Amino acid sequence: MSELNKLGEFGLIDLIKEGTIHDTGSVVVGIGDDSAVLLPTPRQLQLLTTDMLVESVHFDLATTTPWQLGYKAIAVNLSDIAAMGGIPRHAVISVALPQSTPAEFVVNLYKGMKEICREYGVNIVGGDTVSSPQGIVINVTVAGEVEPANLVRRSGAQPGDIVAVTGWLGNSAAGLELLNVNDWEEFDFAWPLVTSHLTPQPQVKLGQLVAAAGATSMDDISDGLASEAHEIAKASNVGIKVYAEQIPLAPELKEAAQVLRKPVLEYALYGGEDFQLVFTMESSNFAALLAAYPDLPLAKVGEVVDASQGVSLVDKTGYAEALEARGYNHFREAEEPPLSFETTSPEGTHTFGEILAGVLQPGDVLCLAGDLGAGKTLLTQGITAGLKVAGQVASPTFTVLNVYEGTTADGRDLPIYHFDLYRLEHPAELAEIGFDHYVDAGGIAIIEWPEKFAEFLPEKHLWLSLKQGESATGRVFELLPVGARYRELCEELKQVAHSCD
Repeated sequence: MSELNKLGEFGLIDLIKEGTIHDTGSVVVGIGDDSAVLLPTPRQLQLLTTDMLVESVHFDLATTTPWQLGYKAIAVNLSDIAAMGGIPRHAVISVALPQSTPAEFVVNLYKGMKEICREYGVNIVGGDTVSSPQGIVINVTVAGEVEPANLVRRSGAQPGDIVAVTGWLGNSAAGLELLNVNDWEEFDFAWPLVTSHLTPQPQVKLGQLVAAAGATSMDDISDGLASEAHEIAKASNVGIKVYAEQIPLAPELKEAAQVLRKPVLEYALYGGEDFQLVFTMESSNFAALLAAYPDLPLAKVGEVVDASQGVSLVDKTGYAEALEARGYNHFREAEEPPLSFETTSPEGTHTFGEILAGVLQPGDVLCLAGDLGAGKTLLTQGITAGLKVAGQVASPTFTVLNVYEGTTADGRDLPIYHFDLYRLEHPAELAEIGFDHYVDAGGIAIIEWPEKFAEFLPEKHLWLSLKQGESATGRVFELLPVGARYRELCEELKQVAHSCD
């Protein structure tokens, strides 16, 4: 096939218009005239939504095929219709393409679009094609319909409602990260996650079912559960509690989180592009829905509360902290970078540990992530020295847990639990060593190799990544900007950590 500059606009239209109509009864005129002519369904509300995908912002042609790109471009719009309880009916597609784009690329792009439109009974009835001086831009508009009684908005949530979601959360974000890992195909857990990102499945039928069952508000999860919870709370003037232990996390996601060295809830709360649904509903209606359809992939994840309580994340102990709306936002300023420190010698690493000890508090859980030889045990020795531990502090590689008695800066005695999870292979081994008991015991827990069991960590923890610096003896420490305790520590550490060396 030739390039677009040789094919021309009308030649391109002739190339792609075949197989675009699936419901001939609702289309009077489709592609090929100045405007599409449609026959609306009587007594139905019309829904209209649009999304734009820009190369290097929303997709990377190095990791997605034209077919996958076309499929996803339609899917993100169908998800918006699903979130209103509606049925998608017609799509209008505009594309801006560099003149050098091969016609084969466009054919495969539209094959992906036609495939998902066939699956959901959506007609492609028009659009536009223009040249682009730089990069590809795709804009899709989808029209849908909904019965007036089944229309669901973001603004209907009431205190006392439950909060529930469809499907697994976090898979798409992990899939995106895996695509940037060399040889990701070798991980047996990777394919479901990558597929969730490249070809998401909009929950159209579930949206209709949930709407008919009495959903009081609904939103599609395009920017992460945290962001969508804030959207519903703001629109409905309510507060929302999200229970961390109830968020549905796929086994493959948990494995990926260990490999990618990231807390698993980060993907579900802040990753986005799952295109599942989050909705609120009276608890009795939700119970009736589950009783009627016990196999539906639905999970209760929270409850609606008074607006004065805000949006919070509640851990398994009942501790609640404010849940930030950190989903993707095109016009938001860049997120706060990790707090970074660097040392040039083993003595400097030990000193940084002593300084860190001065700002730690009883109940803190400090996770030390990094490769072998990154200095985790040396840093721990500095921390324990700062906490006035008597005697030698050794790596617990073979004992898994070492317990010491220390003293805080203000003179309080407290235990220090030093874990090394490197040799553990199964979560059951955590229970055998009493992991939950120790991290909740009110002392200071220091955990080496936390990435192996990231999903079992307490929600309130500090994550410190260690890696080698420019010199053989230097080390770089990055405290990830996650949670309230991070912000509490920032100013104190910024003021004192410059003196590490």
